[in-house]
Amino acid sequence: MLNDLHIHTTYSDGAFTPDEIIAMARKRNIKVISITDHDTLGAYGHFKDDFDDITIIPGVEVSTYHMGHELHILSYFHDPFDQNLLSLLEKFKRDRIDRYYKILSNLKNLDIYIPESEPPIDSYGRAHIAKLLIEHGYVRNIKEAFNVYLDVDKIAYEKRFKIDTKDALHALRAAGGIPVLAHPGEKLYNLHFEKMVLELKVYGLLGLEVYHPSHKKELSNRLYDMAQKNKLIITGGSDFHGQLDSNLSGSNDKLGRFGLNDYLTQKLITYHSTLEARSNKAIY
Repeated sequence: MLNDLHIHTTYSDGAFTPDEIIAMARKRNIKVISITDHDTLGAYGHFKDDFDDITIIPGVEVSTYHMGHELHILSYFHDPFDQNLLSLLEKFKRDRIDRYYKILSNLKNLDIYIPESEPPIDSYGRAHIAKLLIEHGYVRNIKEAFNVYLDVDKIAYEKRFKIDTKDALHALRAAGGIPVLAHPGEKLYNLHFEKMVLELKVYGLLGLEVYHPSHKKELSNRLYDMAQKNKLIITGGSDFHGQLDSNLSGSNDKLGRFGLNDYLTQKLITYHSTLEARSNKAIY
């Protein structure tokens, strides 16, 4: 198994709690993981992390927008209790809560009644509403929930809070983080991709997520070469969510199947130590 640096829990749109994720990773002999919930650090401080056989790197995945494109920025090694970063993420949470109840209202207008007494732990995302639509018999699966009701421009959709990528990069770097462009191969990779990456590097982008389930080997190789060429750190992970019924099977059972080998993981850890040493030196 590989070291998995892209994992979601019940604090965003994952099916498993942080403790369950850690137990699964230990059982699979995964040595290093990062919990990277969407726009929240809510999991941190709420799981056991005093194990000798696994390292948990602080992580988060922030939803941003740049030149009309939605970009997800992963961050590693930031202080999960940094007040400025938490204040920024609190804006996401307040917006998600407002959006959550607006979507429920939209569904109610369609004679679809979802109990407001069943909110999620922290994220208030569309995935939780999709789960409730399934549980209450309105749709058969996640795909149907999004295709009919929840996806962009569908009948129950509501827009969400947007933060400029540059502002997110600044906040993450200020909190000691290593910001990384997440799964660029999903939609972004084109002739202008490298130009965009170099522009964002000026504002604090430090790495690329090279290894991801959506990346074929050829694309991962190209991203690897681009990262090396432009002195960007290389990361990877499974983008693990689990299934909403918490039963893993087939292609959904990705934990530890995508990620970094020990060599690349150690390079990331060493890179963080170098940045931290520079920061401490600048202070003194």
